[in-house]
Amino acid sequence: MAMRVVIVSDFGSVNGGAAKVAIESARGLADAGADVVFACAIAPVSERLTHPRIAVELFGADEVWKVSGKLAAARQGIWNEAAHGWLAGLFGNQPAHTVIHLHQWTKAFSPAAIAAAGASGLPVVITMHDYFAFCPAGGYFDFQAGRPCDKAPMGTACIGTNCDRASYAHKLVRVARQWRSDRALAAIRNLTVLHVSDFARSFSEPFLPKRVRHVTVENMMEAARRAPVDVGANRHALFLGRFTQEKAADVLAAAALSADMPVRFVGEGPLADEVRRINPHADMRGWVSADKVFEEIAEARVLVLPSIWFEPGPLVIAEARSIGVPVILARTTGPASWISDGEDGLLVDGGASSQLAAALSVLKDDAVARRMGEAAYRRYWADPLTTDRHVRRTLGAYAEALHVPGLALSA
Repeated sequence: MAMRVVIVSDFGSVNGGAAKVAIESARGLADAGADVVFACAIAPVSERLTHPRIAVELFGADEVWKVSGKLAAARQGIWNEAAHGWLAGLFGNQPAHTVIHLHQWTKAFSPAAIAAAGASGLPVVITMHDYFAFCPAGGYFDFQAGRPCDKAPMGTACIGTNCDRASYAHKLVRVARQWRSDRALAAIRNLTVLHVSDFARSFSEPFLPKRVRHVTVENMMEAARRAPVDVGANRHALFLGRFTQEKAADVLAAAALSADMPVRFVGEGPLADEVRRINPHADMRGWVSADKVFEEIAEARVLVLPSIWFEPGPLVIAEARSIGVPVILARTTGPASWISDGEDGLLVDGGASSQLAAALSVLKDDAVARRMGEAAYRRYWADPLTTDRHVRRTLGAYAEALHVPGLALSA
């Protein structure tokens, strides 16, 4: 029996991590012998989806906040009735051994995608690239206070708090959308949630329906094995990403200055001027193309992820470890579960500038940096995040949802 999966993604091409994983997962599943329907809302469609076992179904829509008129955009973001009808028809035409796999729905499809999936009666799988399955803002982070949230999602305190990056009115739209999402999730009889890290799984479980099946399936990071970097010959710490409050670029700027370690920031974002103000010696650079990321990391002594939000599973940590660059990261992030503190990296409390400065000081020792880099390289390649690994674990989750134990092997 051939495995069949309908993958749902707002975007048909790569515009971020969630779309990239959805597309590469579809490709990997098809290569493994599964029949894939890739249902997307927003064009264009990636060439990676051109495959004899992949059928692309394009709904044809704009990103929700590009819809003409704020009220119309808000209404469509809360519930896209046209998308509900289109997806219901698509799901209704699938055979009984089909799994519906939702990757992203908040940018176009709306919670209508969850409701249509649940109403189909087919097993439903959701990959949590963020926390939109239970948090109205998606990040369980208070952007107005500049700190992680501590409120029960959709509780009175949550609804009454202006935590949104934009405005309280925008938060209320998100609350309405979350109400529809929660109702749709509660109605699904056979639901599996895939988490991109063990940390994200343990963090999210208490907020999701009790009968949900939880599985950790890390995202893929396909990279050729290359010789490890001699990090002892490198000097600067590296931040790679957006300069935003939740990613704490400013915290690293202060810590690097305190530790007297050179630091390079690669990316862009609203905190760029603040980073320059805090650390006038910081090397500020714009985004680099995807094919240059490894070159940038290879020039660093250590990659730093100081996030103060509960970041589920950023792959830049895997990229660094795959070439033998040690990492310093907040212990409340997904990749922290990959690290043996003091062996192949260092863990600190998110936002703790003094702890981060102390960790940077430890890695100023050439011998320590080399030892941790070698350990990072060795441990990463003992179980690399390949597409094949991702597909095998995904198929295992599908088999359990379908109650067909041998399916993962026969697909």
